[in-house]
Amino acid sequence: MIYIIRHFKVKDNSKIWLNSREFNDWVEKYDLFELEYLNIYLPSKIDKAYVSSQTRAIKTAEHLGIAYQISDLLAEVKSKAFINTNIRLPKWLWLFVDRVLWYFNVTSYENRDMTHKRINEFIEKIDLSDDIFIITHGFFMKQIVRKFKSLGFLGDFDIRPKNGKIYELAKR
Repeated sequence: MIYIIRHFKVKDNSKIWLNSREFNDWVEKYDLFELEYLNIYLPSKIDKAYVSSQTRAIKTAEHLGIAYQISDLLAEVKSKAFINTNIRLPKWLWLFVDRVLWYFNVTSYENRDMTHKRINEFIEKIDLSDDIFIITHGFFMKQIVRKFKSLGFLGDFDIRPKNGKIYELAKR
């Protein structure tokens, strides 16, 4: 069984409209914002827990009180402003265009091929017969769940993964 959770919700009270410099600054600071902690019930059996190396995922694991191994392979796909401009755009638009560029492999940080290579590397390192608990991030989570499903795992999954919700994927 694979249990996968998106880190707890980030308390983000920053401006919605940002220029490129402000967007890049926001991306850098986002991982350090406070979280909205939840008390959730953990699965009764977890053989191994893997947590993204980003602060918000580690804080989630600490709050849950689980023993875990940190993995850079589970980090969120980085974002960056797609143009340098003083024109302010909404955060959602900066992120949307960044993900479209990711999809077409034209980003300067990490593209789709690199993300899928990272996912494959992670999956090669784990034992899929174990009950595994993963704490990661929304966009990356969509990609890794898609990979698990291609390997024969089934389970319900929201189009936009909810923070702090445990999704279960079982081998068919």
